[in-house]
Amino acid sequence: MNRVTLAVAGSRKTQSIVDACAGGATGVRRLALTFTQTGQAELQGRLQLACAPGAAPEVMGWFAFLLRHCVRPYLPLHFSGQRLRGLNFDGDPGMYAKGTARFFDDDGRAYRRHLSKLAYDVSVTSNGAVVDRLSHIYDEIYIDEVQDLTGCDLYIVEQLMEFPGIDVHMVGDVRQSMFATNPRDQTYKQFRDLKMLDWFELHRASGLLDVHYNQETWRANQAIADFSDALFAAQLCFEPTVSKQTEITGHDGVFAIAEADVEAYMSQFNPQALRDRITTASDVELSFRNFGTVKGLTFDRVIIYPTKTVTAFLTTGTTLKPKTACGLYVAVTRAKHSVAFVVPNPAATGLTVWNASR
Repeated sequence: MNRVTLAVAGSRKTQSIVDACAGGATGVRRLALTFTQTGQAELQGRLQLACAPGAAPEVMGWFAFLLRHCVRPYLPLHFSGQRLRGLNFDGDPGMYAKGTARFFDDDGRAYRRHLSKLAYDVSVTSNGAVVDRLSHIYDEIYIDEVQDLTGCDLYIVEQLMEFPGIDVHMVGDVRQSMFATNPRDQTYKQFRDLKMLDWFELHRASGLLDVHYNQETWRANQAIADFSDALFAAQLCFEPTVSKQTEITGHDGVFAIAEADVEAYMSQFNPQALRDRITTASDVELSFRNFGTVKGLTFDRVIIYPTKTVTAFLTTGTTLKPKTACGLYVAVTRAKHSVAFVVPNPAATGLTVWNASR
């Protein structure tokens, strides 16, 4: 049966795939997919350590999966005579390109921008042969960070779920929707970002998908977990996060500090500095990492330089837009023990104020 587990940050989502593959029945042919290269390396490393020699499932990136299994075997059925010679990652055929020119450059490389549409079209033309072939190669397909899939990629997942010979197992967290396989694809735009919950519910209601939730985090303490929950509108009805991380360090929770106290704070606690993008706090000399680069990582402590929008949220309760909330959620939930925000008026945030004289 197809299954998705929607779990909070720090709930060991990737590890659940590793455990399922390492502890599953022998002789089952498995494929593990994820979008980012960092995610692929992490997943492959863990599987190699956990599984018996030679028993680790194949790990593949999403684009490689589309090229190898959806496009290449049956491309001649859709575009007679067209050869596939690789992936054009950054190219754009232009909005008026038609036929093969829409999907391939002059060297025969498929444009990433339209790859999932090409994969879906080829699959439809094959009259089910794409998915049938996959069922003869794999029994189970695992998809990590499923919230990253957008546009026509969801059509591909639906085809996989509808085929009786393959079980699809997915894990993800819509609150960490920072990346997208097809950011410009308007297909299924009603299921973007946080609204992907509706896509899962649609298939749960049809009986095609079992939906499970995991609200337990093993990373952040309860104070950080509570703060991360508050980043999203109440009408989304997310269940409260429950922390299983109970270590007490003497500096635990979410704090606000002034710029003048940053040097002392860094010296005393050595947090990882985070910002949403390189243009934020560009005049501050700290070893920053951007929100999007730390997804999946854990730090004891983080210090965040917020944008004006996030500062307004902290000081006046202004509602965050979904993308902003997701990025901030990723940043906040990297921390185990403490999160500190650098703001002009720490007292206005309602958070515990830390200063060098404490």
